[in-house]
Amino acid sequence: MRLLSLSIPGSNGTPVVIQAPTGIPTGGLEAGGAGQAIIQRGITVFIIVVIIAALFSLIYSGIQWTISGGDKQALQTARNRLTYSIIGLIIGLLALFIVQFIGGLFGVDLSQGTP
Repeated sequence: MRLLSLSIPGSNGTPVVIQAPTGIPTGGLEAGGAGQAIIQRGITVFIIVVIIAALFSLIYSGIQWTISGGDKQALQTARNRLTYSIIGLIIGLLALFIVQFIGGLFGVDLSQGTP
């Protein structure tokens, strides 16, 4: 049986950059690549949805608190909703910071376009 030998230019330790032909998407997470743009848009949409959901939940819990009329059960429900809204907002923002930290470890800038 014969063995196949393949020699790649730059295999002596120097990195080789292979350029894709024009019109072919490169993908991946390299700077300016399609993968990086998709992840950046996804993070932006995620943060916007988290902020809007937390805002609506905070407003709804405030209204619920106001119209509770002294009912302890309704007041407790509003207080719990307010607490969970704030915790959800904090978790969403922590997720953003964790993703940016991991992106920084791998040298990928995922923060462009995020609010």
